[in-house]
Amino acid sequence: MPKKIVIFGGTGRTGKQIAKIAIEKGYETVCFGRTADWGNVPDGAIPFKGNITDEEDVRNAINECEIIILALSISRTSRSPFAKITGDRQLHSKSMKILTSALSDSGSKRIVKISAQGVGESKTRTGLIFRTLIRMSNLKIAFEDHAKADEILQGTDHFWTIIRPPMLNDKEDFIELVAGESLVTNTRTNVSRVSIASWIIGSLENIDWEKRCVTILPRKT
Repeated sequence: MPKKIVIFGGTGRTGKQIAKIAIEKGYETVCFGRTADWGNVPDGAIPFKGNITDEEDVRNAINECEIIILALSISRTSRSPFAKITGDRQLHSKSMKILTSALSDSGSKRIVKISAQGVGESKTRTGLIFRTLIRMSNLKIAFEDHAKADEILQGTDHFWTIIRPPMLNDKEDFIELVAGESLVTNTRTNVSRVSIASWIIGSLENIDWEKRCVTILPRKT
């Protein structure tokens, strides 16, 4: 019987790519989101319309699942880092508190959280211009809240992996990636969402990533 994956943020750009690859690999895949329905999730995925800050919705979504993937982002009016924030500024930390509470009586789960390079201790391993951009733009709000959520997850006994990719793009190319706890990126480093999605699904059965916070970036050729 295939393992069941729940993707929080499964209707977003990254979440949909993760869902597509999970389905290809034979996982039963649930896409959780406030607007989730059969028309906006990949073919083969199961939509779950819910609010990540509602504990009952979260409990129902993770029921009988083995794997949880968090691909959440705080909404802005556009992709510009200076765009006005329209979503909950504490989305990452609030949802992590609710998720860990819901998980307290559900047994161990495999959890993958997408954070970002530049969050927490990885701040010093990014380019100077990128660090300046974070400090001066609305990215700062998301990065600070990611750090709080990451810390909460790191304090659990679950088989978790926190991944910190550089900037994401929407290219359709698969690029081989490398992961490590001390990798350095520069301001221009970026990677496709589809490549990140492929790495995530490929890492699910790899115990080498248990309780590790890793930077992921393109392999140098």
